[in-house]
Amino acid sequence: MSAWAGNSPYIARVFDYMPAPGQFVNVYPSYKPGYTQDSINAQLEAVLVGSTNATVSLGSYGGYIVFGFDHPVVNRHGYDVKIYGNAIQSQAVPDVAGGSCEPGIIMVGVDEDGDGVPSDGDRWYEIKGSSYDRCQHGFEVTYYKPDENKPRVPHASWGFITDVEYVYWTSNDQVPDSTSGYVWRNAFHNQPYWPLWIEDTVLTFRGTKLPNSAVDMSGGNGNNWFQPFFGEGYVDNLPNNMEPGFKIDWAVDEDGNPVDLDHIDFVKVYCGQLAYCGWLGETSTEIGGAEDLHPDALPLKRGDVDGNGEIDINDVTLFIDYVLGRNPSGFVIEAADVAIDGAIDVNDVTALIGILLAY
Repeated sequence: MSAWAGNSPYIARVFDYMPAPGQFVNVYPSYKPGYTQDSINAQLEAVLVGSTNATVSLGSYGGYIVFGFDHPVVNRHGYDVKIYGNAIQSQAVPDVAGGSCEPGIIMVGVDEDGDGVPSDGDRWYEIKGSSYDRCQHGFEVTYYKPDENKPRVPHASWGFITDVEYVYWTSNDQVPDSTSGYVWRNAFHNQPYWPLWIEDTVLTFRGTKLPNSAVDMSGGNGNNWFQPFFGEGYVDNLPNNMEPGFKIDWAVDEDGNPVDLDHIDFVKVYCGQLAYCGWLGETSTEIGGAEDLHPDALPLKRGDVDGNGEIDINDVTLFIDYVLGRNPSGFVIEAADVAIDGAIDVNDVTALIGILLAY
């Protein structure tokens, strides 16, 4: 692994894209007869590579995209990557954090087999967002391809919903009355919601599901929704000007245990809610590009608080000065959480001495 001046900060490759059924599927990106998965991926690369101005929809829960940069993203123990979306803060309720958001879950991958693409030999880790403990982990949903010629069943009250029995789904939701349902069809988008380049008639997605939290502010009319933000660590959850990005240090394994990664090679984003919000349609994460916030950075070793690339007695001396409140010059705080406990204190000095003794 290496880094050098001139790395692009933006997406350089789209490895995979599989939306769940939704109102923007076959539109963003657009489908034409004869398109294959490669055709769709190439279309996505055309708008996402080197840009943060695209809009790509992931469909309902589980729909995903996998992308990478032209270099490994190194862990600088701060905010490492920012992924853009189109969330909006409500101006009607400006004092409450929320408005329009469709949060996506972030996964990060390491190219352990060295083949340059995500494959079975690689490991994936979830970015632990601030609402992780509120989520259902091990969630699974299965969608069934609809008959486009069947009679439509319009909503009894909402004229903008033209079919409440469109794409049927089943799930293992912990909420008893949420184990099955439909992705509804609306009057604003009349194209098929099933990804037309996919021959499969059943699609199953697994992962972490955020709780449904949208509120119908219209008193049941379905035309004025408020979607609270979920804090940090998600995509399309905060407005871009409020979104700081995510930290590789937030990565956890399948059991929720923190992992210590010095870099990542791939990023996966998938829609994290299974919800329907009236005229807004199904919750569907959108992404508009991504940015490595330090594209030319070299790996930063934990404990290398003087930033010279080595772990030595000078780091211990500098760290002791810091803990004693002497504000030493050149102290690299991003490398200081040696104990990986979220605090910078004497425990990190002890851990640093342990590293030295192990050499």
